[in-house]
Amino acid sequence: MNQHKIVLALAAMVTATLLSPAGFGRSVVGPEYFHSNLPTGLTRIWIGPEYWANPLQDWQINDGRIECVQSGGDRNVYLLTRSVNDRPGYLTMSVTLGQLNPSVKKLDEGFVGFKVGIQGQFDDYRDSAVRGAGLRAGLHTDGRLFIGKIDPSIPAIPGPFDDITLTLSASQTGQACTLSLTATDAAGKMLSQVSRNDVAFDWLTGGVALVCSRGKVKDTPGKRPAIDDGNWGMRAGTGRGGNVNFWFKDWRIDGSKVDVHPERAFGPILFSQYTLSDNILKLTAQMPPMGDSDAQAVALEKKGWLGWKKIGTAKIDPLACTATFKVENWNSKKNTPYRLVYPLCQTDGTNKDYYFEGTIRKEPTKELVVAAFTGNNDLGFPNSDFVSKVTAHNPDMLFFSGDQIYEGVGGYGIQVHPIKMACTDYLRKWYLYGWAYRDLLKDRPAIAIPDDHDVYHGNIWGAGGKATAKGVSGGEAQDSGGFKMPAAFVNVVQRTQTSHFPDPYNPAPVLQDIGVYYCNVNYAGVSFAVIEDRKFKSAPAPILPEAKIYNGWPQNPDFDAKSDADVPDAVLLGSRQLEFLNDWAGDWAEEVWMKTLLSQTIFANVATLP
Repeated sequence: MNQHKIVLALAAMVTATLLSPAGFGRSVVGPEYFHSNLPTGLTRIWIGPEYWANPLQDWQINDGRIECVQSGGDRNVYLLTRSVNDRPGYLTMSVTLGQLNPSVKKLDEGFVGFKVGIQGQFDDYRDSAVRGAGLRAGLHTDGRLFIGKIDPSIPAIPGPFDDITLTLSASQTGQACTLSLTATDAAGKMLSQVSRNDVAFDWLTGGVALVCSRGKVKDTPGKRPAIDDGNWGMRAGTGRGGNVNFWFKDWRIDGSKVDVHPERAFGPILFSQYTLSDNILKLTAQMPPMGDSDAQAVALEKKGWLGWKKIGTAKIDPLACTATFKVENWNSKKNTPYRLVYPLCQTDGTNKDYYFEGTIRKEPTKELVVAAFTGNNDLGFPNSDFVSKVTAHNPDMLFFSGDQIYEGVGGYGIQVHPIKMACTDYLRKWYLYGWAYRDLLKDRPAIAIPDDHDVYHGNIWGAGGKATAKGVSGGEAQDSGGFKMPAAFVNVVQRTQTSHFPDPYNPAPVLQDIGVYYCNVNYAGVSFAVIEDRKFKSAPAPILPEAKIYNGWPQNPDFDAKSDADVPDAVLLGSRQLEFLNDWAGDWAEEVWMKTLLSQTIFANVATLP
């Protein structure tokens, strides 16, 4: 028997063994075994704690199936709780799939199936989940199976594709791997098979994901390339469009090459933020988008001498997916453990309580250490290096001065309509902030102030909350003043980032019913004034037409800023915030020994050239 035939026989043997009663069908399974087995009878965008969907709004769970509802490049669902190790052994994965719309006879180019051995740039599963590269294997939309690269000689399975089970098997001995991919119909009849024995073992090492991708299927090179190089990174070729929409069910994984990571599950309570001011606790639980049939509230408990005691329940905001608690007369002189509780529906229809725990710290009395952050892009996500170093300093408080997200965070661009999907698009980026910092946030007060990129602006002059001029876009829209995104979107951003602040000085909304959050935080003897530098500020273009403003800067060389830029009616902070600051500056409570103003931007710019 020649080598090629030996390889095929081994792959077939591994497949047969794992699909026999001793494999997927066995009654006793080890901890490495995974079965998706999702609840029926519910529909929601967020799939569950074990999954990270790219991008969030393009997937849903529907009656026990995972569905890719928006066609596009590299749509995938990463499994957080399993990974493939680099030790010799075997791996097998299977999933049943079909077209969401079987009436589509001609599918765009793309593929559906698996991505395995997913690795990011920073040796962290979160980075791998968001932008990692891996080995692609599955069913090309022309009907051919492939592992890493398309073989023109493989016969095509005729479409439309419905109720097809793909099974990927791999065995590793030394540095070499043997892989086999089979497709069977609902009756178990084999439709096609393809095998390879020239894949380096490191291509299997890493995370695993389901994929539904529109676009050209690139060949797997012999050596794993750099991540995010424009060819393999998730940012390239991920636009929306087309008709490659599939459903998945019964995703199963098993084998000695499978490692188990239950601690990596993310949700349903994703993270928390809190402030403590004048013995009033404000705490916000950040949730994923839940379905109509899911529980609509979160409980807050604190731990005392007799165990856990429920102290509040808060409804989940349907767009911001936040639940905010306010507890007065909080004892700020001691550390108090707390936990958030949410009942999540399980496969059998019952609810299981999930917990997220942290500590409300006692207020410091002698020294206050504040860690300050700004401009939280995802270029180093999940920022493990400086998160660990900040943690080593054990700060008492966190301050994020703006741009907690940027439009490009997590890849896939931005989606600005409809409003529900726009908000979900923002939430996915915001979740990366929480995913990176949640171990810091859960145990200490935090203040995060939204800035321009948080509300999908390059620059922003809020002009009292008005909408930007209609019929313009880009820099011209920004220069006209106001908010480009709808008021509902702006309120979602503010709710996620500031709903745990103390109540605002004057809660009356501005134009378009956009809320405000400027307030005073008294903590550890320091009185912090939190202001909204962007919201009330006049835009320069309408009040200085002769300056020919672009992106905030005069373009007319004859414009004399010294003599012509002083406009009497121009607004910086607005009368409401000036009133607040006047009261704040004169209010020295007994415990206050220092005052600090927190703003998104500086009030002076020494640059002489734009």
